[in-house]
Amino acid sequence: MSKVPSVRIGGREIGRFRFLLLSLMMMIGLRPLLDEWIGERIWADVFTDIFFACILMSGLHAISRQPRELRFALLLVTAIVLLRVFDYTYKIQALYSLQLGLSAIFLIQMFIMIGTHIEKEEEVTIDLIMAAACAYILLGMLWAYAYYFVENLHPGSFKASENLGDDIGNFLYYSFVTLTSTGYGDILAITKSARALSILEVISGQLYLAIMISRLVGLHASQSWIGKGK
Repeated sequence: MSKVPSVRIGGREIGRFRFLLLSLMMMIGLRPLLDEWIGERIWADVFTDIFFACILMSGLHAISRQPRELRFALLLVTAIVLLRVFDYTYKIQALYSLQLGLSAIFLIQMFIMIGTHIEKEEEVTIDLIMAAACAYILLGMLWAYAYYFVENLHPGSFKASENLGDDIGNFLYYSFVTLTSTGYGDILAITKSARALSILEVISGQLYLAIMISRLVGLHASQSWIGKGK
């Protein structure tokens, strides 16, 4: 197996997928808290957007050593940040939707790259397990974008105790509740398209866990057998 790259933070090194997993968890858990604390201070919102964009780019750089992929990701992140700034300034719905569309493309790129890495690996390591966890979180995030666009194309596709609005965070919440089969019931899929997507997410989540666990167990068993043979 090739040497696993790492990301250096201060004087310490952290595995590339551990770093990416931490970044994704911060995006999901810490960002909503910052939004509540920051309120309407635009400069602070822009700063946090740039901060999280840099975190994800650092994680992406650790995953891939392909210049073409990195250039494409950098263009996406730059466009996303610029659109975010314009959205703060002009409050144009089309710009916000375009920004979310580019964000979804960026996450798809990350998901494919991680999936390719997992498929090529032949040894179970902590970093590989972290990679599988990253892919699972990205799966939930991608479904959230799908729900957002369904709701915007067909308003009323989802019903909640409060207005869902244009906040992608509401759909992230619904996505992970659906992906993990928690089912709180505070947000409901109403239309056929919304229900179909919800069913597909539940199926994809269960299949992902079953297939990924089987692969990791198979690789570990293969390692043990080779080790005994030596």
